[in-house]
Amino acid sequence: MPVEISQAQIPSLLLLSVLLVALVIAVYLSGKSGDKYSVEDAENDAVSFAGIITEEQGPMTTFLKVAFIVLIIWAVAYLVLYLK
Repeated sequence: MPVEISQAQIPSLLLLSVLLVALVIAVYLSGKSGDKYSVEDAENDAVSFAGIITEEQGPMTTFLKVAFIVLIIWAVAYLVLYLK
């Protein structure tokens, strides 16, 4: 029995597909984030405060760069569409 998709379901299915693809990309990028900056590099660059708090400074990951770009694009699109 074939599944029929009505015209009303297409936007919902499109949104679901986009969200699933975005989730897969986000998980992949978050998994690959630590490949270029090892734990040893982080420990070498760490600054310790009284032996209690350790602050590590490293490069911005690809996941964060993509997340910031997506958020900026979404914010601009929202402002253009809804603040007329």
